[in-house]
Amino acid sequence: MHQPVRHDEQELARAIAAGARRRPEQAFGHYFEGTRASCALGAAYEGMYRLPEEAGQILPRRLERLFDCLEGTVRRCPEAGCRKSLILAALIVHLNDDHQWTRERIAVWLEPTPHAPADAPPAGDPPPAGS
Repeated sequence: MHQPVRHDEQELARAIAAGARRRPEQAFGHYFEGTRASCALGAAYEGMYRLPEEAGQILPRRLERLFDCLEGTVRRCPEAGCRKSLILAALIVHLNDDHQWTRERIAVWLEPTPHAPADAPPAGDPPPAGS
């Protein structure tokens, strides 16, 4: 079932993409690791704020004030076979940590192109296991 994309989801997707460009590696289980890695929500935070190079101790605060969709939207997990339905903030953590989606894939899922469904993997991602 396709859900319309909210304006703040588009901005969140752009913030994740911008933050991912600042730290080229992906973190799992932490917002930031060292000087080169962030998770999807860490990337969103860095996409909105300029952070120090060593951001390991920084915990993003009040992201839901910038992006109401994080607490105000419930979505089903788009991963094949997963039946979780969570608030968007928890779902982004779930996709990042449990399914190890790239931050870029999460951003594309949040803001799909006009011709791609929201649950389609972006070009270049391998198909899900078992496909």
